[in-house]
Amino acid sequence: MDEETQTLEALLARYSEIEKLPDVQRIKFDDAVRTGEDPLHVIRYLATLGIEVREPADLLRLNDDDNEEELVCFKIPEGVAATINSDDSWLVFEVDHAGERDGTEMVSTTSSEGDARA
Repeated sequence: MDEETQTLEALLARYSEIEKLPDVQRIKFDDAVRTGEDPLHVIRYLATLGIEVREPADLLRLNDDDNEEELVCFKIPEGVAATINSDDSWLVFEVDHAGERDGTEMVSTTSSEGDARA
């Protein structure tokens, strides 16, 4: 899977039905890693596959599994976007630039931007 940075808006336009754009949930990456919890249970699911999530790039490791069709992760400027294909659920793991640990060029944005569809 290509790991180039894409915008959330472009991903939603490409992978979601335009007639009913999904609500995008957001969580701070560090909070999700610290608690092991996120709204779509992505971190817990990856743990069942033997993928320990410690840095944002770990979320993208799922894309290396050609048999995984349900969950896909994408690098975006805010961090990593994850989608569950069967129900068009989206979650953004927001990465604080100052807390970045993996050396990738993921840049955080403030949450004041609101809904990605605006």
